[in-house]
Amino acid sequence: MTRIRIGLLLAIVALVSVTGTAASPRPPLAEADIVDIALLVKLEDTRQFDEGALMRLLQSKHPEVKRRAVVALGRIADPRGGVLLHPLRRDENPDIPATVAFATGQLKDPAGIPWLAQMLQANPNTTVAFEAARALGKIRTPEAWKALAQYLTNATRAAATEGVVGEALLSMGRYTTREDIAPILRWTTSPSIEVRWRAAWALFRRRNPAAVPHLLKLCEDPSPEVRFWAMRGLALPPAPTSTPPPGTAPSVDPAAVVVDRAATAARLRAGTKDTDRRVRTEALRALDGYNDEESFGVVLAALEDPDTWLSVSAAELLGRHTGRVGQVAPRLAAATASSRPAALRLTAFTPLTQLAPPLALDAAATLLRDPSVAIRTSATQALRRMGPIGQQFLDTLATDPTMKALLIPAAPAAQAAAPTRTDAGYRAIVDRWVVPAYNGSAAPRAVWTTPKGEIELEFYPGESPLGMEEFVRLTESGAIVGTVFSRVVPNFVAQQATIRGANRLRDEVSRLGLTRGNLAWASSGLDTGRAGYTLGSTPQPHNEGDFTALGRVARGIEVVDRLEMGDAVTAARMVK
Repeated sequence: MTRIRIGLLLAIVALVSVTGTAASPRPPLAEADIVDIALLVKLEDTRQFDEGALMRLLQSKHPEVKRRAVVALGRIADPRGGVLLHPLRRDENPDIPATVAFATGQLKDPAGIPWLAQMLQANPNTTVAFEAARALGKIRTPEAWKALAQYLTNATRAAATEGVVGEALLSMGRYTTREDIAPILRWTTSPSIEVRWRAAWALFRRRNPAAVPHLLKLCEDPSPEVRFWAMRGLALPPAPTSTPPPGTAPSVDPAAVVVDRAATAARLRAGTKDTDRRVRTEALRALDGYNDEESFGVVLAALEDPDTWLSVSAAELLGRHTGRVGQVAPRLAAATASSRPAALRLTAFTPLTQLAPPLALDAAATLLRDPSVAIRTSATQALRRMGPIGQQFLDTLATDPTMKALLIPAAPAAQAAAPTRTDAGYRAIVDRWVVPAYNGSAAPRAVWTTPKGEIELEFYPGESPLGMEEFVRLTESGAIVGTVFSRVVPNFVAQQATIRGANRLRDEVSRLGLTRGNLAWASSGLDTGRAGYTLGSTPQPHNEGDFTALGRVARGIEVVDRLEMGDAVTAARMVK
C-alpha cells in the first residue's frame, strides 16, 4: 500500500502554492516580477544576504515574488533574516505566514518559538499550523519541545486536526533526548492509521526504554504501516548521549525501566515471519542486538532468504558479531559465491575483510573476475580498505595481464564546484522552469530504465529550478546512464553513486516534504552534494529541512522497492 503523508489536503494546498496548478487563475508575472525572481534565485544560489534587495522583494505587490523572497531567507539561512520575517507574520495572504513559519524553521530561530506556538494553538487545522509544527521540530530547543508537547496534550481528536497532529508527532521524533513520552502516547490509539504510524515513528526515534511496552502493543497493530515502525523501535537502545532539556524530565526514569529482553526478542522473531516485507525486514534488523542463540540463529538463517532485503540486512548485521567469527565468517564467504545475488555478494564481502582476511582474499579472487563493474569496484575498494594486505593482493593480481585489465583503478579525488552563472543564465533558468510552473504547465517528467523495471519521475521545477536544470543536463548528455545504485538500505533509500561530471548542487529546500518516493540527491549536509540521486522507500521526517524535494516517483514505486545494490540506470529520457 502506498504510504501517503497525513494532511493530504494540506499537502495539496502547499503543492498548489508552489507548482502553479491552482484551479483559479493567479495574477500573471510581469517582466519586472520575472526579473525579481531571477534575482532571488541568484541570491539563493550564492547564499548572499543582500538586505536591501531582500527587503524590497519582501514588500513586492506580487504575492509570488513575496512568497519566494520569504523562501529565499530560509534557504540563505543568515540569522539576520529572522527580523525581516516579522512583519509578514500578519500578512493577509495565508500562504505568506505559512511560508514564514517554514523559513523560521530553516533559520532555526529560537526567537520565533512563541509565535510558532501561538500559530499551532490558534490555527489547529490550517497550513500555518502545519508549517509551525514542522518548524518547531527543526529548531529543537527545550522551549520548542514544550510547545509541541502542549499542543499534542491538548489537541482535539478530529479529522480536521489530524494533519497538524501528524506533523507535530514527526517533529517530536526529531528530539532524541529521553523526555516525557506521554504527549506521544496519547495518539498511539488514534483511529487514524496515518496518526498511529507517526506516533510509532516518534516513539522509535527516542530509543527510550520506557517506550518499549507501548511499541510492543503497536507491533500488534492491524496496519503494517504502524507495525514496521514499531518493530524498528524495539532495537536495543544505546546509552543516552544527552540529558533531557531543563524542565522536561521524563515521567518515567529510563534507567529504572527493565526491558524484558526475552519477551521482546520473541516478538521480533515472530515479526520476521510477518506477512509484510517491511515488517519482516525491520524485525530482523532490530532482533540482531539481542544476540541470544535463538535470535542469532534467525539472523544467520536470513542469509539464505531469497528476498535480498532480508539477506542483505543479515550480511550487514553479521559483520558486528566479532565474537562469533567461527560461525559467521564461513557463511559470509559462502554468500559471496557467484550463484548468489549481486547485492548479497557486495554486502557480505565487506565485513568478511575485517572478520577473516584469508577468507576474504579467497573470495576476492572470484569477485574481481566478475563481469559486473559494480562488483569489481566494490571488491577493489574493500581490499584497499584492508590496508597493506589488501593492496599487496591487488598488486600481485596486477602482474597478470588478464587480471590487470579487470582491476578498477583508484578513483581520482573529486573536483566539483557549483557552476558559475551570469545574470542572463539565472533569467534563462527562471524562464525555462519557474514561469511555466507558475502558469500551471504540466510538470516535467523523466523515465529511468533499470534491471527491475521502469521508474517515472515527476518534478517540482518551480521550487527547485537549479536542481531541475542539472537533472536535465545530466539526462540529455547521457551521463546518468550506467550510474549504479551503490547504497540500497532496505526499507529506507536507494542511492546512486555520484554521476560522472555532476556539479556540486545548492539545496533548494521547500515546503514539499520528504515523502515516500521522494527524489533528492546524496549529500553530507546542505550544499555539499552532487548527483547521484536518491529515492526514498519511506518518508524521512528526520531529514526535513536538509535535503531538496526535487521530485517524486509518479510510477514504479514498486520498482524502487525491488532495486538492489549494483543495479544501474540502463536508459534515461525526459518525457515531453
